[in-house]
Amino acid sequence: MNHKIKLIALDLDGTLYNTKSQISERNREVLKYAVDCGITVVISTGRPYVGLPLSVLKEIGIDYAITSNGAGIYRVFDKTCLLEDAISPKDGAALLQQLYGHPIHLDAFIDGDAYTQRSTRELIEQLQISESLRTYIRDTRIVVDDLADYVASNQLGIQKLTLNFTPDGNGGLTAREDVVALLQAHPEYHYVSGGFQNIEVNKSGVSKAKGLRFLCETLHIPLTQTLACGDSENDYDIVTLAGTGVAMANSEKVLLDAADFVSLSNDEDGVAYAIEELVL
Repeated sequence: MNHKIKLIALDLDGTLYNTKSQISERNREVLKYAVDCGITVVISTGRPYVGLPLSVLKEIGIDYAITSNGAGIYRVFDKTCLLEDAISPKDGAALLQQLYGHPIHLDAFIDGDAYTQRSTRELIEQLQISESLRTYIRDTRIVVDDLADYVASNQLGIQKLTLNFTPDGNGGLTAREDVVALLQAHPEYHYVSGGFQNIEVNKSGVSKAKGLRFLCETLHIPLTQTLACGDSENDYDIVTLAGTGVAMANSEKVLLDAADFVSLSNDEDGVAYAIEELVL
C-alpha cells in the first residue's frame, strides 16, 4: 500500500458513476477495502446533497461530501453542513431574473436540495443527456413557479445554479453564448462546465479544490497525501490541487492534460483501477 495517500476525493458523474449513473460492484469493493485500510474517501461533486447515493455511500463508509462544486460540504450520514459558501439571496434573485430571458433549463441548489423553475421544466426532454441523468433530474427537483421570487421571499442563499442548453438545430446550443456573455459581465460569479456543455454557476472563489482544502484542514490530512479523480472542467481545480491528480480516460482534454495519471474510463471501473495502481 502507498501509505502516503490518506484521502481520496471522487467526482460522481463521469467518474465514479458509469454512463448508467451506477457505481459498479468492483468500484464498491475497492473503495470498501480502501476505507477498511484507514483511508478517508470523500465525494466531490457538482450535485447537491439530495443528489448523493446515500445508501451506497453509507455502505462503503464514506462520511463526507463536497457538493455543489464546493459550495456545500456535508457530513453524509446526518446532512450536517460543515461549510457553506452560497450566492446571497439578493444577488441570486437578481441573476435568476436576468437568466429568465433565455430559453434554458434552470436549476438552483439550495440548502442541499434542488429546485427547478416551472417554465423551464419541459426543456428536460430536449437536453442531450443520458436517460439515467434525465430521470435523476426529474426525480430530485422541487418545482416552483417563480424561482427568483422564492429565493428573495424566503431569503435563501444559492449554493449553485445549473444551466442546461437545448440543441439549436445547427450543431450548437441555444443561448449558451449569450449566457456566457452575461456571466462574464459579473465577476462576482464563477462558472465552469460540469459536462454536456452545461454551465454551473457558483459564488466567486468557490471550487471543489477549496472544499478539499477545508476537509484536509478539518481532518488534519496534508494536501500532499490526497488523491482526486475527475472527468470534467469542474474537476480541474481539485485534480491539480491534490497531491495526485487522476483523470478518467473519458475526461475532457483540459483534465487529461493536467492530471498526473490517466486511468481507465468510467465504464471500465476507472476509479478502482486508479486506486489499485496508485494506492493499494
